[in-house]
Amino acid sequence: MGLLEFVKNGVRQMMIARPENMHHLIVYKHPDRSVPMYTQLTVKSDEWAVFFRDGQLMGTVGAGRHTIDGQNIPFLKNWIDSATGGNVLLAEIFFVRNQPLRNSPVKFGAKLGGMVDPGTELSCSPRIFGSFVIQVVHPVKLILGLTGQSIQPHDNDAMLEYASKLFNKGCRSVIPAVIGSKNESVLNISALHDDLEEAFMARVPDLDDVGLKIDKLVDFTVTLDPAEKKELRDAWNMVGKAKLKAKAMKAEISVAENPAYMRYAQGQAMLGAGEGLAKGGGSGVAGLGAEMAVGVGMAQMFQQGMVQPQMQHQAVQPAAGAAGVKCNGCGSQSGGGKFCANCGGPLAPPKPVSSFCSNCGTQVSGKFCAGCGTPAGAAAAPPAAAAPPAAAAPPASGG
Repeated sequence: MGLLEFVKNGVRQMMIARPENMHHLIVYKHPDRSVPMYTQLTVKSDEWAVFFRDGQLMGTVGAGRHTIDGQNIPFLKNWIDSATGGNVLLAEIFFVRNQPLRNSPVKFGAKLGGMVDPGTELSCSPRIFGSFVIQVVHPVKLILGLTGQSIQPHDNDAMLEYASKLFNKGCRSVIPAVIGSKNESVLNISALHDDLEEAFMARVPDLDDVGLKIDKLVDFTVTLDPAEKKELRDAWNMVGKAKLKAKAMKAEISVAENPAYMRYAQGQAMLGAGEGLAKGGGSGVAGLGAEMAVGVGMAQMFQQGMVQPQMQHQAVQPAAGAAGVKCNGCGSQSGGGKFCANCGGPLAPPKPVSSFCSNCGTQVSGKFCAGCGTPAGAAAAPPAAAAPPAAAAPPASGG
């Protein structure tokens, strides 16, 4: 080995960093466990360096250039191998990327079987597929919970596949929940794109136990089988027609209950019946009789709706021309009451109208005339010219 080669190997041993051709890996393991003291460790700005020894965590350092000794990296003091005279550190060093993997988005896809479409209650099985960006937020959890310390270059695929499976599992619960809360059809799922993305980012999947998180949902699409799509569309068309019919019936009932409309309808019916009579009314006498019946019926309805309220209103009016009572005190005519409106004196109650026998003229107070026995039903008030017989004058006194 030449002097130049010896110098190069010595420099390599005194400098530790992730090789450029391994930068795509989420986790890269330094191949040599023996680290000379005062070696320069270079950690790039988008990664951490994690130290393990004998399966135990020693510590983590962030971006920058670090000298391997107990002064610059305090947690190494208790781990420097005394058998080598303190010149060598025996450790496993892992480089873990912490930058979102935007150049390597994770693809996902799942079939959401057993969903129920709100409104139609039809079962359907939409499919979802898309991609998302993943990011490491806790390097130690990632190594201990997912990759292990025997990391290999191909383990990128294993990590991304694990995240994709968890995302697919979460989709099966999040999509039905969002659609149900919005009461939207699966056919309109594209209109819920923002709501679904927000729910995915918040609840799908929970990768914290392995030190991962979803940084961004790149895109996703939800599709339906053509046969299921047609079935849902037909069902929603039926629902829409039923709603329109119900609205129309409600409007008709509302209009029909309006009194003004009822009067208008009655008038139109009467006019229609009159026109039918004027034109001859259908065919023959039967048609004429039917139109007359319709016209009479409508006239009665119209009369009940228009005339009867007026008659009822007139019935409550006080009777005009009621007989007055003459005051005994001042002689003025009073319209009624217990006291005179002119002088305040008490008024005598009006005398009842007497009836007289139509046969003999005697005043009748019972069922038969006391003078001749004629039934009271034949009694009537005497004519205006007739008058009760005058009382006999007292005899003249002598002298």
